[in-house]
Amino acid sequence: MAGGLNAYQMAVIAVCCLCNAADGFDVAALSVVAPVLSKEWGINPAILGLVFTSASMGLALGAFVIGPLTEKIGRRPIMLIAIGSLALNLFATALCESVEIMAVLRFFTGLALGALVVCLNAHVAEFAGEKSRNMALAILHVGFTGGLMAASSVAALVLDTLGWRAVFSAAAVLNALTFLFSLAFIDESPAFLAMRRHRRDLSRYNAVMRRMSQPQVADLPHLTQGGEGRRLRWTALLAPPFRTQTILLWVAALTYSIVGYFQMQWKPTIIANAGISPSVAAASGLVAGLFGSVGHLAMGAFARRFGERRLTGIFFSLTAGALILFAIQPPQLVPLMTTAGLISFFLVGAYTGLFLVAVITYPTDLKTTGLGSMVGFTRVGSAIGPLMGGLLLSLGFTRMNVYFIFSVIAVIPAIAIFMAMANARTLKTAAA
Repeated sequence: MAGGLNAYQMAVIAVCCLCNAADGFDVAALSVVAPVLSKEWGINPAILGLVFTSASMGLALGAFVIGPLTEKIGRRPIMLIAIGSLALNLFATALCESVEIMAVLRFFTGLALGALVVCLNAHVAEFAGEKSRNMALAILHVGFTGGLMAASSVAALVLDTLGWRAVFSAAAVLNALTFLFSLAFIDESPAFLAMRRHRRDLSRYNAVMRRMSQPQVADLPHLTQGGEGRRLRWTALLAPPFRTQTILLWVAALTYSIVGYFQMQWKPTIIANAGISPSVAAASGLVAGLFGSVGHLAMGAFARRFGERRLTGIFFSLTAGALILFAIQPPQLVPLMTTAGLISFFLVGAYTGLFLVAVITYPTDLKTTGLGSMVGFTRVGSAIGPLMGGLLLSLGFTRMNVYFIFSVIAVIPAIAIFMAMANARTLKTAAA
């Protein structure tokens, strides 16, 4: 696609960003209401932990299993089904009266979220075109961070007056609105239509091209495909020439999420343990969101100039350095908050980088399968990181000890991405 983005493409990216903000709100909803909910229902922390886990299990399954179905069904139908089911699940969650029902609802919420995050990244990448793709994906991820921050803000406003159900109701309304916007503005991806090549896909392709101010075609373009003739797309991910890239992306996604979700769950507690008041320590989430948003945009702005793999590897390396800086800071508010912000800048920017790397690694017919497998591995790490952090803290490890350990883990995705860069260079040379 030649030229910059037209108004329709910008609208598609904006709606997808709104969908991702709703996702961020949904992910944070249970976390922000947990203290009030556990007190009202008298829930044991271990039981509440199972509710958290049910959402993570659903998200992993949605990314691993449902996300790749978009290669056959299409991006748009899966997106609409996921967003619609999210709205219904969240309305039901706001009305539920037992922890067992809530665990089931959170599982199905996670299932929809897992499928949706894969579709959103693929859809934005394919609508934005090569020239604008990196910044468009960065903006998409800023939406998720904004949703996390919005959930905290809404909770602060309504928990004491309207109660925890109002937070889930707000999330449901937001998803219902995004469903209507998606229904109105989101067309099927032209790249998917060109890959599928059904009888009516040429007319649908040209209709989308008109909305994007692109020339009409007499025949659908032929796109490079990586899974042609294969019954299982997962098999294609682990076959040449994608095997090495896939395994390295999985390693990077897993180890990134171990560090990232440890940081997300335990940072406020660790700052409070350093002698900072709990209310001020809780504000570290706002600081992380602001620094993280800039990290998303920095990755989107500079990835093409430096190379997606190279800049992502650099960001992971600098994450390890920022973790060490946080470990050695004196127990004072400004140094701790500043270095915590630096961690978020590099770590969150590297997260966007992982998607940029995956998008340029896989062809159209493997894109959502590749993205889905990577997202699935981040959900595995999301369970390991907080558990590992809690274990280390319960054993009496200091802030310095814990953060040095996680800084070592943060080096692993940096090495994996630099190895992926070297492998991609080798493949390019061999193909030349």
